[in-house]
Amino acid sequence: MTMEAEVGGGIELGEFSLKALAGIQGTFDGVLQHLEKIARYEEAYQFGPVEVALRGASQSNANGATLVLDMGGPSYERMWQVRRLVVGGSQWTSTVAGSALVVVSPNQVTTPPLSDIADQASALPLLAFYSTGQLIVRHPNHLFVVILTPTISTNYGVGGAATDLPDKRHRITVPD
Repeated sequence: MTMEAEVGGGIELGEFSLKALAGIQGTFDGVLQHLEKIARYEEAYQFGPVEVALRGASQSNANGATLVLDMGGPSYERMWQVRRLVVGGSQWTSTVAGSALVVVSPNQVTTPPLSDIADQASALPLLAFYSTGQLIVRHPNHLFVVILTPTISTNYGVGGAATDLPDKRHRITVPD
């Protein structure tokens, strides 16, 4: 065999060989995309739960209208389990009037619907501890504290803690 025949033979793979190579390349691309997706999920979940400090303060206006404090909310595919919440004056020793509603809602409202109210305090200060799964905030909701009938021109504060963790409702199971 001459050199030309060997070179020509190497180029002529045939229709079946080209289809097989293209199929193998497509399979490798699919495997690569699948592995990249798994790596993204592992990166998103590797840190697990993260503690979140809940802090807020505001002053009621001169006529004592309802005061709403936005404690924020979890990011997409995350959820908060609220563990502790304290609502009252700016200092523990401060005496303040009013009552409070703890609200989980996507919208800030001064008169929340009954279905959005997660807890209430008929007197302040409110000191509440919640067990796992008792007070959940899922994206796009926020945690709001609504002070009803606050004392005129008085500072109110909220403090607490939540655990930020993956929202398993959004978790996609990777096929075997």
